[in-house]
Amino acid sequence: MRQVTDTRHLKRAARQCMGRTGSPGADGMSWRAFRQDMPAHLADLSTRLTDGTWQPHPVREITFDAWGKQHHVGIPTVTDRIVHRAMRNAAEPVLERDAYPEWMFGWHRRAGRPLAVAAAARHLNAGRTWVADLDIAAASQGVTLEDAISSVAAFVTDGTYLALLRRILTALPDPLHPGSGFNPMLTNLRMTPVDQALADLAIVRLTDNYTAFCRTRAEAGHAWQRVVDALAAHGLRPAPAKSKIWRPNPEDLYAAG
Repeated sequence: MRQVTDTRHLKRAARQCMGRTGSPGADGMSWRAFRQDMPAHLADLSTRLTDGTWQPHPVREITFDAWGKQHHVGIPTVTDRIVHRAMRNAAEPVLERDAYPEWMFGWHRRAGRPLAVAAAARHLNAGRTWVADLDIAAASQGVTLEDAISSVAAFVTDGTYLALLRRILTALPDPLHPGSGFNPMLTNLRMTPVDQALADLAIVRLTDNYTAFCRTRAEAGHAWQRVVDALAAHGLRPAPAKSKIWRPNPEDLYAAG
């Protein structure tokens, strides 16, 4: 919790949040307004987090059209985004060490697509040219509050941290609500049991996309079923339109659209 409440860590989290554009939350405060008196804002936030009086604000809901469908996103306030980011900064070194396999990329500190493509290229160059390529449907949906808390508590044992996490997630429309600063971390943790079940395969995961690399078409078919079964055991399923068995070039993998 010291990595959440200390003003130095909150300042780091704030600067990380400022690196991305974003609309104001329900309280109307913009990043520009926050920066005008940032030391005082951070000192106040640190005090309220330390003495337990800080409470999350409601999120501002927006809807927009992209990629042929409607998306619903919640926008937290500026200060809530800072707390989310500081909480992730505190937990992710533990998760990097204990939860995330080395072949998992995206939604955490290891860079995304470039490193995933490089890992895929190593498998393809080693003769594993058949790929069972499965994209998960709605990976962030259907997670209960208790499941989300338990996924973190499996690796983080600080009770004060977990109590604050519960307070934050309870205030959201759902624990993995799009727009929440916890969505990437909690979605990764939701798939951790699947990762563990598939650890003996030659595999790469980029965000919610699993690719198992095999030497024959038949082997890829067996790997496909392994992934499908592992997903089903944890309430997940592949997206049929985005999943297939094929023989790709490395640069063809993990491309949006």
